[in-house]
Amino acid sequence: MKVDTFFTNFDLLTDAPNATAKLRELILQLAVMGKLVRQDPNDEPASVLLDRIICKKQQLSYGNKIQKADLNLSNEEELDLEILPGNWCWTNLETIGLINPRNGLPDDLDVAFIPMNLIPQKYGNPLKYETRKWGEVKKGFTHFAEGDVAIAKITPCFQNGKSCVMRGLKNQAGAGTTELHIFRPINNLTYPEYVLIYFKSVSFIKNAIPIMTGTAGQKRVPNNYVAQNPFPLPPLAEQKRIVEKCDRLMSLCDRLEAKLKQARESREKLMEVAAKQVLLN
Repeated sequence: MKVDTFFTNFDLLTDAPNATAKLRELILQLAVMGKLVRQDPNDEPASVLLDRIICKKQQLSYGNKIQKADLNLSNEEELDLEILPGNWCWTNLETIGLINPRNGLPDDLDVAFIPMNLIPQKYGNPLKYETRKWGEVKKGFTHFAEGDVAIAKITPCFQNGKSCVMRGLKNQAGAGTTELHIFRPINNLTYPEYVLIYFKSVSFIKNAIPIMTGTAGQKRVPNNYVAQNPFPLPPLAEQKRIVEKCDRLMSLCDRLEAKLKQARESREKLMEVAAKQVLLN
């Protein structure tokens, strides 16, 4: 079945186990493979975007030279990488942004504070936070700011997809659980919600599990995996289209999930009524 046909008719799926969960996984994975939306030849190629990001990052680094990701991409089979659309390119997050940056803020400033239980697991769920003074949370916690992308690094939160874009933060800054990795884009040249899709994709999570470190029940994703894992970079305009398409498809998944739940409840009620009738007769 073609992907377009599949998505057009997926609300007709039967009540298979984990049907909507599998659909969500498929949507996110197709998104980072360049197979969710059509490419526009008029978009600025990702290779040009990458050069612009590196140039801007170099300016912010006071002239320090920023190297492109050395991924030896001439042999994609050896790296087990998908073949990307022609106007995409491979890079990594430490090349196109900042990993685990720190904030410098006044101690009396009200900021967002986010423990692990407030990090969303499901794509599209809203972000919630508590309010604290910066002086109370600046030490011993992970720092983040408006537009940063966060992902849980400890099991089972990582495997469950706990990750989010920091949107609507109190005074656009905050701190939270130490069990997070943070990515900060450079000058809005990478769309944070696209990075979130990458963090929640099956391939990103699956490939990290064998290299997690620590004891059972306390294993963590190392910093260099988040920073250096090959990242599929689309043109900036396509990143936005991918996010918009994901949002629409996830809304359809929500509707499907609600229909399946309603159908299950109706069957259960019907079986209950039938059982009572059998007992009365």
